[in-house]
Amino acid sequence: MIRRLAALVASLAAPLAILSGCVSEEGYRQHMSMLVGASSDEILMKWGPPQASAPMSDGRELWSYTKTNVDERAGYWRDETREVRRTFRDKEGNEKTEIITETYPVWEPPQVFRSTCTTRFVMGAGRVEDVTFDGPGCVAEELK
Repeated sequence: MIRRLAALVASLAAPLAILSGCVSEEGYRQHMSMLVGASSDEILMKWGPPQASAPMSDGRELWSYTKTNVDERAGYWRDETREVRRTFRDKEGNEKTEIITETYPVWEPPQVFRSTCTTRFVMGAGRVEDVTFDGPGCVAEELK
């Protein structure tokens, strides 16, 4: 059980370790803050038409974009080892313990990791006035 948990943690930690060195939510925030003041045409050229838009009560518009990243990992075989202990009495009546170490193959099935990011632009007078976002997929390389 502990080995399975360790394998699960290792399989999840690897992609996170890769991401943590390169990208973060703060990086995404930095990139999005650079778009405040951009024209609606610039957003349309970079992001395409919004997947959803809604008028706001003050006359501005809310443009929404949702992106889902899919990371697929192939299945694989790994070796797992366990010890089997057997206690018995020998001919003289002494209690003895025999330890047998077994190695056997374990199939780790394919895994799919999905992360989604929803980004919303508040558009007023043809310009981006505010940007908000949410979701675990809202990550980008931090600016220096």
